[in-house]
Amino acid sequence: MLSPDAAYVLPEQLNGMTKADLARMPRLCPAFVVELLSQSDSLVETRKKMECGVANGALLGWLVDPYRQCVEVFAPGVAPVAENTKLVHGSGPVAGFVLDAASVWSCFEV
Repeated sequence: MLSPDAAYVLPEQLNGMTKADLARMPRLCPAFVVELLSQSDSLVETRKKMECGVANGALLGWLVDPYRQCVEVFAPGVAPVAENTKLVHGSGPVAGFVLDAASVWSCFEV
């Protein structure tokens, strides 16, 4: 079982789940997953984790890399794309959501 740093689950993914099911980590693959690369993370292993999420049903994944100041976007059926923009626009399950990447990068400045 993999646990992303952040995730979004579509409401329909929760259909049929009981309160007991929701009292702990639901056994499902979120529609949207986010990994924030830390100094102790391996970029190669984190990319594999993202690919695993997409292979198991995630519709969109973002690997946020503050050290290279980019967001790698993962989606089914397409090669990952590196976004090096100040704003990263969501699609699919998070259409309309915009990540202000510049704000994230500023948290990592020394």
